[in-house]
Amino acid sequence: VVMVLFTASAALSMHAGLSMHSARRFHDAHMALSLHGSQQSRSPLVNWYANELGVPLQMQPPRPSNHPFDQVPFLTDDGVEVFESGAILLYLADKYGGYTTPQERASYTKWVVWTNSELDGLCFGAVPGDHRVRGTSMDKPELRSVGRLDTILGEREWLVGDTFSVADVAVGSYLNYVPIFFQNADLSRTRNIAAYMQRCAGRPAFVEAFGEQHAALVQAKTSAWLGQSSQGANANAFWQKLGL
Repeated sequence: VVMVLFTASAALSMHAGLSMHSARRFHDAHMALSLHGSQQSRSPLVNWYANELGVPLQMQPPRPSNHPFDQVPFLTDDGVEVFESGAILLYLADKYGGYTTPQERASYTKWVVWTNSELDGLCFGAVPGDHRVRGTSMDKPELRSVGRLDTILGEREWLVGDTFSVADVAVGSYLNYVPIFFQNADLSRTRNIAAYMQRCAGRPAFVEAFGEQHAALVQAKTSAWLGQSSQGANANAFWQKLGL
């Protein structure tokens, strides 16, 4: 079930990207956005944020599309075409998130860009031009960026104004792929990151976008890293159930 959260505070709604104004503005458009994608790609990032906004997406097959490099995800919106998951997130935030000033845009744009430029490599070992999964560095708090992110997430619940936003969709999505790709990853030394991952995976819009199995595995792994015995004991059982 898609959850659209409306609050009495206009400022809070603006930072969360879930304002009544933006929802009405979308429904007045009378047409759904189309997303070419697949569950095995980074398309669920886009689905997650659209779910949070209450913006319906009409899912299309990965191909054919007008993507210049024949990849996914690829979004079309009333003649506008956007590719790259980060660019799509920014487009949705700009058009439907209720942000109106350059200052507000700067608060989340920097995190989305950082996710694509640095967090990608930290999470998966990707290098420019080659996105093959090589290994994760998120279990190495001695690395400057990993340690700093862990400190930041120990100071706040969410990245922008301590309110959930598109920045959390970008960062949280990448982080929550780590236990999916790396069974032996252990983020017990970056507990704030692990707790943040758990918060993200607990959001209904995340579960709807990524699937119950993905969310449950993240919950089990982060619980194990955090020493939450009630769920942590089930982490290995999830891997065994998946045959991994």
